[in-house]
Amino acid sequence: MIPVRVRAELSDMAESEAERIDIPLGFDVPDGWTTVDPATLGVRAAFLLVHPSPGEDYTPSITIGVDRRADGADISASADESIDRLAEALAEVELVDRQPIGDQRAPGITQVLRLRTAAGPGGPARKLVQTQVHLAIPLGDTAADRLVVEISCTCLPTQAAAVIPQFQRLVGTFHIRDTATPTGQ
Repeated sequence: MIPVRVRAELSDMAESEAERIDIPLGFDVPDGWTTVDPATLGVRAAFLLVHPSPGEDYTPSITIGVDRRADGADISASADESIDRLAEALAEVELVDRQPIGDQRAPGITQVLRLRTAAGPGGPARKLVQTQVHLAIPLGDTAADRLVVEISCTCLPTQAAAVIPQFQRLVGTFHIRDTATPTGQ
Protein backbone atom coordinates (compact mmCIF):
# COMPACT_ATOMS: atom_id res chain seq x y z
CA MET A 1 0.00 0.00 0.00
CA ILE A 2 1.27 3.47 -0.85
CA PRO A 3 0.48 6.25 1.61
CA VAL A 4 -0.05 9.56 -0.14
CA ARG A 5 -0.49 13.03 1.28
CA VAL A 6 -2.25 15.32 -1.12
CA ARG A 7 -2.75 19.03 -1.15
CA ALA A 8 -6.28 20.21 -1.82
CA GLU A 9 -6.88 23.88 -2.50
CA LEU A 10 -9.96 25.94 -3.08
CA SER A 11 -9.55 26.88 -6.72
CA ASP A 12 -11.34 30.22 -6.50
CA MET A 13 -9.00 31.64 -3.85
CA ALA A 14 -5.82 33.56 -4.51
CA GLU A 15 -2.78 31.28 -4.30
CA SER A 16 -1.51 32.93 -1.12
CA GLU A 17 -4.90 32.43 0.55
CA ALA A 18 -5.42 28.83 -0.55
CA GLU A 19 -6.23 26.42 2.23
CA ARG A 20 -3.94 23.43 2.53
CA ILE A 21 -5.33 20.09 3.66
CA ASP A 22 -3.14 17.04 4.06
CA ILE A 23 -5.09 13.85 3.43
CA PRO A 24 -3.39 10.49 4.03
CA LEU A 25 -4.75 8.46 1.13
CA GLY A 26 -4.00 4.77 0.82
CA PHE A 27 -4.37 2.30 -2.04
CA ASP A 28 -2.67 -0.76 -3.44
CA VAL A 29 -0.71 -0.25 -6.65
CA PRO A 30 -1.45 -3.12 -9.04
CA ASP A 31 1.46 -5.29 -10.22
CA GLY A 32 3.18 -3.91 -13.30
CA TRP A 33 2.21 -0.28 -12.64
CA THR A 34 4.85 2.39 -11.98
CA THR A 35 4.47 5.69 -10.15
CA VAL A 36 5.44 8.83 -12.05
CA ASP A 37 5.58 12.44 -10.90
CA PRO A 38 2.50 13.96 -12.62
CA ALA A 39 4.31 17.27 -13.18
CA THR A 40 6.93 15.61 -15.38
CA LEU A 41 4.22 14.75 -17.92
CA GLY A 42 2.15 17.90 -17.45
CA VAL A 43 -0.67 15.97 -15.79
CA ARG A 44 -2.88 17.85 -13.34
CA ALA A 45 -3.27 15.18 -10.66
CA ALA A 46 -2.13 14.34 -7.16
CA PHE A 47 -0.92 10.93 -8.28
CA LEU A 48 -0.06 9.22 -11.58
CA LEU A 49 0.56 5.56 -12.37
CA VAL A 50 1.56 4.17 -15.77
CA HIS A 51 1.62 0.62 -17.08
CA PRO A 52 4.52 0.14 -19.49
CA SER A 53 3.22 -1.90 -22.41
CA PRO A 54 6.02 -2.99 -24.74
CA GLY A 55 4.87 -3.23 -28.33
CA GLU A 56 1.88 -0.95 -27.74
CA ASP A 57 1.70 2.59 -29.07
CA TYR A 58 -0.06 3.87 -25.93
CA THR A 59 0.85 3.60 -22.24
CA PRO A 60 -2.19 3.07 -19.98
CA SER A 61 -2.43 5.46 -17.05
CA ILE A 62 -4.27 5.89 -13.77
CA THR A 63 -4.61 9.35 -12.27
CA ILE A 64 -5.93 10.41 -8.89
CA GLY A 65 -7.04 14.01 -8.52
CA VAL A 66 -8.40 15.74 -5.43
CA ASP A 67 -10.38 18.96 -5.18
CA ARG A 68 -12.02 20.60 -2.20
CA ARG A 69 -15.63 21.59 -2.87
CA ALA A 70 -17.67 23.81 -0.60
CA ASP A 71 -20.24 24.86 -3.19
CA GLY A 72 -22.86 22.21 -2.42
CA ALA A 73 -22.90 20.87 -6.00
CA ASP A 74 -23.74 17.19 -6.15
CA ILE A 75 -21.22 14.59 -7.31
CA SER A 76 -22.75 14.42 -10.79
CA ALA A 77 -21.67 18.05 -11.30
CA SER A 78 -18.05 17.01 -10.68
CA ALA A 79 -18.43 14.15 -13.17
CA ASP A 80 -19.94 16.56 -15.73
CA GLU A 81 -17.06 19.01 -15.18
CA SER A 82 -14.59 16.23 -15.88
CA ILE A 83 -16.27 15.53 -19.21
CA ASP A 84 -16.22 19.26 -20.02
CA ARG A 85 -12.46 19.48 -19.29
CA LEU A 86 -11.79 16.51 -21.56
CA ALA A 87 -14.00 17.96 -24.32
CA GLU A 88 -11.87 21.12 -24.32
CA ALA A 89 -8.68 19.11 -24.91
CA LEU A 90 -9.82 16.25 -27.16
CA ALA A 91 -11.46 15.88 -30.56
CA GLU A 92 -14.35 13.81 -29.18
CA VAL A 93 -15.74 12.70 -25.81
CA GLU A 94 -18.71 10.35 -25.51
CA LEU A 95 -20.34 9.30 -22.24
CA VAL A 96 -21.01 5.55 -22.58
CA ASP A 97 -22.24 4.72 -19.08
CA ARG A 98 -22.78 6.44 -15.73
CA GLN A 99 -23.81 4.78 -12.47
CA PRO A 100 -24.30 6.17 -8.95
CA ILE A 101 -22.37 4.52 -6.12
CA GLY A 102 -22.01 5.14 -2.40
CA ASP A 103 -24.68 6.62 -0.15
CA GLN A 104 -26.18 10.02 0.63
CA ARG A 105 -23.37 11.05 3.04
CA ALA A 106 -20.53 9.90 0.73
CA PRO A 107 -21.93 9.65 -2.79
CA GLY A 108 -20.02 8.66 -5.88
CA ILE A 109 -20.33 8.19 -9.63
CA THR A 110 -18.65 5.80 -12.02
CA GLN A 111 -18.59 6.67 -15.68
CA VAL A 112 -17.11 5.21 -18.83
CA LEU A 113 -16.07 7.51 -21.67
CA ARG A 114 -14.95 6.97 -25.24
CA LEU A 115 -12.30 9.47 -26.24
CA ARG A 116 -10.73 10.41 -29.54
CA THR A 117 -7.58 12.50 -29.73
CA ALA A 118 -6.80 14.71 -32.69
CA ALA A 119 -3.91 13.87 -35.00
CA GLY A 120 -0.96 16.15 -34.47
CA PRO A 121 2.79 16.39 -33.98
CA GLY A 122 2.56 13.80 -31.18
CA GLY A 123 1.15 11.18 -33.52
CA PRO A 124 -2.02 9.97 -35.19
CA ALA A 125 -5.53 10.34 -33.79
CA ARG A 126 -6.31 7.67 -31.20
CA LYS A 127 -9.44 6.11 -29.83
CA LEU A 128 -9.20 5.65 -26.07
CA VAL A 129 -11.40 4.43 -23.23
CA GLN A 130 -11.48 6.19 -19.88
CA THR A 131 -13.14 4.82 -16.75
CA GLN A 132 -13.67 7.34 -13.97
CA VAL A 133 -14.72 7.01 -10.35
CA HIS A 134 -15.76 10.21 -8.56
CA LEU A 135 -16.00 9.99 -4.77
CA ALA A 136 -17.19 12.63 -2.28
CA ILE A 137 -15.42 12.54 1.08
CA PRO A 138 -17.13 14.61 3.79
CA LEU A 139 -14.82 16.97 5.68
CA GLY A 140 -17.17 18.48 8.21
CA ASP A 141 -20.67 18.35 9.52
CA THR A 142 -22.28 19.38 6.22
CA ALA A 143 -22.36 17.60 2.89
CA ALA A 144 -21.35 20.88 1.21
CA ASP A 145 -17.82 20.78 2.70
CA ARG A 146 -16.07 17.82 1.09
CA LEU A 147 -13.22 16.56 -0.99
CA VAL A 148 -14.01 15.19 -4.41
CA VAL A 149 -11.62 12.49 -5.54
CA GLU A 150 -11.45 11.57 -9.22
CA ILE A 151 -9.73 8.28 -10.03
CA SER A 152 -9.37 7.71 -13.77
CA CYS A 153 -7.93 4.97 -15.95
CA THR A 154 -7.18 5.67 -19.62
CA CYS A 155 -6.18 3.04 -22.17
CA LEU A 156 -6.67 1.83 -25.71
CA PRO A 157 -9.87 -0.22 -26.24
CA THR A 158 -7.65 -3.26 -26.96
CA GLN A 159 -5.95 -2.84 -23.56
CA ALA A 160 -9.18 -2.47 -21.56
CA ALA A 161 -9.74 -6.19 -20.85
CA ALA A 162 -6.36 -6.41 -19.09
CA VAL A 163 -6.16 -2.92 -17.56
CA ILE A 164 -9.67 -2.25 -16.22
CA PRO A 165 -9.72 -5.17 -13.72
CA GLN A 166 -6.42 -3.85 -12.29
CA PHE A 167 -7.96 -0.38 -12.04
CA GLN A 168 -11.01 -1.83 -10.27
CA ARG A 169 -8.73 -3.53 -7.73
CA LEU A 170 -6.96 -0.22 -7.05
CA VAL A 171 -10.30 1.56 -6.56
CA GLY A 172 -11.43 -1.22 -4.23
CA THR A 173 -8.43 -0.62 -1.97
CA PHE A 174 -8.69 3.20 -1.99
CA HIS A 175 -9.25 4.68 1.48
CA ILE A 176 -8.25 7.43 3.87
CA ARG A 177 -5.64 5.96 6.16
CA ASP A 178 -6.03 6.14 9.91
CA THR A 179 -2.97 8.21 10.83
CA ALA A 180 -2.77 6.35 14.15
CA THR A 181 -2.22 3.07 12.28
CA PRO A 182 1.33 2.40 11.00
CA THR A 183 1.75 2.22 7.21
CA GLY A 184 1.20 -1.24 5.77
CA GLN A 185 -1.45 -2.27 8.29
